[in-house]
Amino acid sequence: MLEIFKSITAGGTVFNSLAVILGSSIGIIAGKFIPEKTNDTIFNCLGLFTIYVGVNMTLKTQHSIAVLLSLVLGTLTGEILGIETKLNSLGDTLKAKIHTSNAKFTEGFVSATLLFCVGSMAIIGSIEDGLRHNPEILMTKGIMDCIAGSMLAGAYGVGVMFSVVPMFIYQGAITLGASWAESVITESMYANISGLGGLMIMAIGLNMMKVTRLKLGDMLPGLIYVVFLTMIFA
Repeated sequence: MLEIFKSITAGGTVFNSLAVILGSSIGIIAGKFIPEKTNDTIFNCLGLFTIYVGVNMTLKTQHSIAVLLSLVLGTLTGEILGIETKLNSLGDTLKAKIHTSNAKFTEGFVSATLLFCVGSMAIIGSIEDGLRHNPEILMTKGIMDCIAGSMLAGAYGVGVMFSVVPMFIYQGAITLGASWAESVITESMYANISGLGGLMIMAIGLNMMKVTRLKLGDMLPGLIYVVFLTMIFA
């Protein structure tokens, strides 16, 4: 199977997208048979595990100040640009177009999009796929996303499946621009991207457990700031 996706342009992203669709489909079907009380329990467990994944990622941080400043500056930039609002609007637009009555459609779309896109595996895997035509990292990520997608879709519904659209565009763009990115991104940048991504994933888990209502979309510009601030602090 690896050889098949090696021969496809952005093959890792294609596999990852198919895996998310498969996992989401399983979750949507299975979610219909799970009682609401049980669904809430599963949801809290998923939120707790998401926090655990985020903590593991933050431990890779090499320059804490760079990550902190990136988070603050990125969030301020995101608020000014209204990224969270735009993501929610996109979710609402998709919800209207497919005529679904699922009240959690937009929340599921935004949460899944962020979960699938902010991790370092999405960035590193896309670069590896673009430079060396090696989709193995993204295929591994795809299996993980398939499992996470099934659990998220069981709780949120079909909105999770539609997160595959921004994920495909995001990872595909990085893959196509990998020859430029490879000459710029260092190991320290990878580590700090992972650290900042871990904080965002922790925030997703806290929101899922209804501990906080953080505007996660507004944090995304931090992933750009962390590259430049790492250059300074390194």
